[in-house]
Amino acid sequence: MEKSKMRLFDESAIVTFVVEKESDVGIYAIAKKVAADMEMVSGRRPGIVEDCSQASGDIVLFAQLGKSPILKQLELTGRIDAKSVRGKREVYGIRLLKEEQLADIKIGNHCSQALVIYGSDKRGTIYGMFHLSELMGVSPLVFWGDAPVQHKERMELDASVEMISKEPSVKYRGFFINDEWPCFGTWAFHHFGGFNADMYDKVFELLLRLKGNYLWPAMWTSCFALDGPGEESARLADKYGVIMGNSHHEPCLRAGEEWDIYKGENGSYGSEWNYMINKEGLLKYWEDGLKRSCKYENIITVGMRGERDSKLEGPGSLQENIDILKDIITEQKKLIQANIRPGEKGFPMLLAIYKEVEQYYYGCGETVGLKDWDGLQDIILMFCEDNFGHMRYLPEKEASHQGGYGMYYHLDYHGAPISYEWINSTPLTAIWEQMTLAYEQGVRTVWMVNVGDLKGNEFPLSYFMELAYDFETWGSSAPNSTRTFTRLWLQKQFGGLVTAAQIDCMELLLTKGTAWIGKCRPEALKSDTYRQADGEADRVLEAICELEQRLLELEKELAVEAKEGFYSMIYNQLKMGFNLIQMQISAGKNAHYASLGKKAANIWADRVRECIEADRQLVCTAGSRNNGKWHGMWTGSHVGFVKWNEDGCRYPLRTYVTPFERPRMVVSRVGGDRILCKNYGEPDSMEILDFLYEGISDVWIEIANSGEGKFVCGVEAQKVGGRSLETCNWLTWELTCAQVEYQELLHIHCCREKLPKQEEICRVQITEKDAVVYLNVHGKRTGLETAKKEIQSGAAGRTHTEYCGRICIPADGFFKADLLSSHGTLGLLVLEDFGFYGIGLKAFPFQTEYEEALAPKAVYSIYVQEAGDYILTLYLAPSNPVSPKRQWYLSAGVTSQGQIKQGEEAGQSTEWRRLQLFPEDYRAGEADCRMWAEGVISQIHTVETRLRLRQGFNQVSIRFHDGVAVLERLVLERIVEDRP
Repeated sequence: MEKSKMRLFDESAIVTFVVEKESDVGIYAIAKKVAADMEMVSGRRPGIVEDCSQASGDIVLFAQLGKSPILKQLELTGRIDAKSVRGKREVYGIRLLKEEQLADIKIGNHCSQALVIYGSDKRGTIYGMFHLSELMGVSPLVFWGDAPVQHKERMELDASVEMISKEPSVKYRGFFINDEWPCFGTWAFHHFGGFNADMYDKVFELLLRLKGNYLWPAMWTSCFALDGPGEESARLADKYGVIMGNSHHEPCLRAGEEWDIYKGENGSYGSEWNYMINKEGLLKYWEDGLKRSCKYENIITVGMRGERDSKLEGPGSLQENIDILKDIITEQKKLIQANIRPGEKGFPMLLAIYKEVEQYYYGCGETVGLKDWDGLQDIILMFCEDNFGHMRYLPEKEASHQGGYGMYYHLDYHGAPISYEWINSTPLTAIWEQMTLAYEQGVRTVWMVNVGDLKGNEFPLSYFMELAYDFETWGSSAPNSTRTFTRLWLQKQFGGLVTAAQIDCMELLLTKGTAWIGKCRPEALKSDTYRQADGEADRVLEAICELEQRLLELEKELAVEAKEGFYSMIYNQLKMGFNLIQMQISAGKNAHYASLGKKAANIWADRVRECIEADRQLVCTAGSRNNGKWHGMWTGSHVGFVKWNEDGCRYPLRTYVTPFERPRMVVSRVGGDRILCKNYGEPDSMEILDFLYEGISDVWIEIANSGEGKFVCGVEAQKVGGRSLETCNWLTWELTCAQVEYQELLHIHCCREKLPKQEEICRVQITEKDAVVYLNVHGKRTGLETAKKEIQSGAAGRTHTEYCGRICIPADGFFKADLLSSHGTLGLLVLEDFGFYGIGLKAFPFQTEYEEALAPKAVYSIYVQEAGDYILTLYLAPSNPVSPKRQWYLSAGVTSQGQIKQGEEAGQSTEWRRLQLFPEDYRAGEADCRMWAEGVISQIHTVETRLRLRQGFNQVSIRFHDGVAVLERLVLERIVEDRP
């Protein structure tokens, strides 16, 4: 072995871990976990000694500044310079010392080399210890994600391992186990007997491996301070350095469930959770909770909501409720000060500005809220998004607050308008877009994320925690970096057990698969979520089936050692989600075909049944894998919610069609609701106008059998207006003769370069015995090709055209824009893999308002064959206003072809139209606010205005006046007649 390298282990030797007797007991406990990690890698467990005289050979020293005599000696002799660590928060250093550097220092008997991992405090030291585990190839998700550990015969470290870690970007970073029944609760009781210290040991370990420090424990039917048993869980958290708290509605270190245990007319606390009528009882209840738990490290929630996370009960008026909340917080602060540990200056306190508390904080009209009340100055103000990942109000960027600001974010939610708890449905891009906004507005003291059952949310949780820990790498300076993160995350989980190509495939599956699942939360998905009419459902189904095929192929080719982790972190979630989407789309196709009397409906009814069976089997298999390790997980209701929760939920309906007693042909467009069939007299016919519009080259027709047996049909062109078949050389089709049992597709293709200048009609005749139907296919050249020569090439190259009175444009379909890269420090940022439509456009960096001259714009080139009035609809991510002080809006304008020819900039001669994003009565997070509720279910907000387009080229410009709006799509729709 080279002298510049240190051997951790090989076939004949293994290092010794040194944890001095002066060390915190939690350091020794974590050392045992790191030793177990090394045993998983090497097959051998290193010894752990407290007395350095017992150590020989190579050692690993785990040390905390101020609690390590050896580290102090190394500092005094200049072997380690700890200035970069001392006084910092949760920072660690790693130093590799050679034998000659240890010669005059008493470290063991004949100590060869030493790897010193030292921290500024207990948590910093623990982060460094688990960093060693990661260097060995042990993922933070070794337990929770079943991440495989690759066996190694030998491992060495060299000087490249030396480092000083960064100070975490966000001070308190953690997660909340919530809505834990039936899944997490069943799992906990099955394996550990309840929500006890043995179970929480696994949770704490994950939190620390992810470099977190703050936990809200499970709260429905459990009491963290009682179920350890007793205080065992709290003692364990304190040993590990985990800061405990309670959720937004559980003040003074009391779990919500405790009230049900202790309340009563004959008790000292009274029976009413109502401060107005039971003030003394509640103050005594809170005081006893503080006396019990203040000896541990906590962030203490203050304030009050109603019992079991309901609305606070007060006398009625807003002012009276604000005054009550002031009194509650004032009294709670007195109790906290009276019960802190001796020598403590105080505990961090936190007020969650959640639901009705938000109104109490800001006030309304002449009623002054809590916002500028001195009583909150030393309290962390935790803002909350709308439960669906979209920020509500945020602090003003220039605002400073002694206590700091926090954010409560959701990967899981149980509440109106729809719950989402089953599998992960939050893409990383959604987390980045909203949490960077929060951070830049000063939310840097607490980041708390609701992870529901935890299992199944390992991937987004890992990202959330890494973003909080190292915002400088992954935050505002790194847009569109989520795919890079995903690849690195996958490499950390699977290491050398998978190939680079397999990592790429997994990344694609996670990115695209989660995006599809996130377009509509599984619980909200219905049979008509995706439209049949324009083929949307078919396109979605095709995309899902393609991803599912990749998933299944990857499963087959992965090494056996990698499969358990693949099932646990990737396969289970995606396969379940893909199956559910297929189930609902199949139900939609079943209903559609049944309404047309097609017996093909029966195929889709059977497909729905197969998906239902698969849904049950997937849940069962996932829970039984790995010797039933995850028994209980994924068992929650998740199909066909008809209200906000699972009550009344149902599998989709299936309709079976009884076929006619003999074969019978019916013809329709894909997704269409009109059928052609045999007709006495003039044959049924349909006009196909698609090829009159630029860019349309293909039409699909369904030839179906609504009867028993099979029939043979023929397809040919027929003369129209005396024209011969040869005059229709611009039209081809793929299907001249077919035997139809259920349904066949007729693909009609237009060769656009051969289209005539004057409109022609080619009649496609479909025949089955004496049944004949006509498709009258219209075609002619548009004026776009000629017009392109008269217009600047940039616009002509990215011009969007009309189809059946409608123009659809993706947000990045502009021909020019004030992009961030070319517009200085402010511009438009294209967000990849974002939102419902897969792309987003927003002003960046975030500001609440841009000066008119600086407001960036995007310009879209549009060609219409006739002048007319259009409704412009902007499809936006369902963002919310982040301040109650002002209006939020975009503006739209049109520059016509004549102005463009004269070289005018888009919008120079245009009257800009403001599009207000939110009505005055908009209330984010309130289920009775229709715009908000529909937005979080459909994942889209829309705003619209009326524009006049001239014949030919037009340029539609969208100007961004703030950083809230994320544009995903523009749609222009011709107004045929005035709206009432």
